[in-house]
Amino acid sequence: MFKINIQEIEAVSSRFQETASEIVSNTQGAVSEAISTTQEATDSAIQEVFNSVTSIASTFQKTASEIVSNTQNAVSEAISTTQEAASNLIIEAQQTSSAVTGAATIAAQEAFKVAHNIKFENLPHNLQLKFHRAGVREGIRNVQEAAKVYETIPAQIRAQGYEAIREFCSDKDWSHIKAHVNGGGKEASNGIFENFRINRSRGGVDMTPEELAAARKVLGDAAFKASLEQIIGAVVQGALVAAVIELVFSTLENSLSFAEGKITQDELIRNVAVATAKAGLAGGVVTAILMVICMIFPPIAALLGYAAIPLAVIGIGFMCVRAWEIFIRADKLFGITEELEKFIQNIEQSVLNFDAM
Repeated sequence: MFKINIQEIEAVSSRFQETASEIVSNTQGAVSEAISTTQEATDSAIQEVFNSVTSIASTFQKTASEIVSNTQNAVSEAISTTQEAASNLIIEAQQTSSAVTGAATIAAQEAFKVAHNIKFENLPHNLQLKFHRAGVREGIRNVQEAAKVYETIPAQIRAQGYEAIREFCSDKDWSHIKAHVNGGGKEASNGIFENFRINRSRGGVDMTPEELAAARKVLGDAAFKASLEQIIGAVVQGALVAAVIELVFSTLENSLSFAEGKITQDELIRNVAVATAKAGLAGGVVTAILMVICMIFPPIAALLGYAAIPLAVIGIGFMCVRAWEIFIRADKLFGITEELEKFIQNIEQSVLNFDAM
């Protein structure tokens, strides 16, 4: 039988209790340390996430601000460029108005001359008689046939007037295509204007196809020469009219800019010279284009003449707007309206004083 020693049991129990307390204490410490470490790590992670989010938000905000700023600058620049382009376009349109007006006026005048060249019945009597008798051995042609003979002269020559017609006929005969001795008649369809030496050297022989083609070529060359002369004359007139109109407007506009201190005197002279030259060149080009069309297609010359009228009206409209803008600028600078009102008031007061006497 074992003999139970109470003291040993108490001693063992006491050591066990101490060991358990140490274990619990160590466990609690480890748990607290683990919880503290975990909390610190969590706080650090949360702080890092917060810092990252804040940095991202700041970067995004900065980027968004830059985008907005760049967009605003781009829009402002686009608006400014558009306004500048529109302003330049208006200025160009106003400057072009002088060229359009001058060119359209001259082109309409010349196109009308080509389309409505001198009628046979409007010719002087002695010139009419020439076409009644041209190539006729006996008697004279009737009015209808004489008019048809006259109309075989190229329209471009007839459009230049009586003297051009006389000069054209001065060295030409009305040559029979089928000779009179061979039964050829005096109707307009059986003849063509030809150099009188060639006609008379042929005698009573029918014209060959080659001779007829040569005679027609001479007429074509004469028409081309007359057209070229008329185009050159019209171009010079169109350029001069456009240049003179632009010279007046450009001088007024640049003089106002000089008075406002925006340009120097040298710039004033240069601007006026450049604008006048450009207007003259444009006027000449537009006139040339319209005249070439009229010469190539004489039947539609009348339509082009009528089309030139609206162009002239548009040009005059632009010039009226331009003149009004010049007046407004001058009025702001020199007080023209106020001075005019004072002048009118003085006149009215003088009239009243005169009536009172």
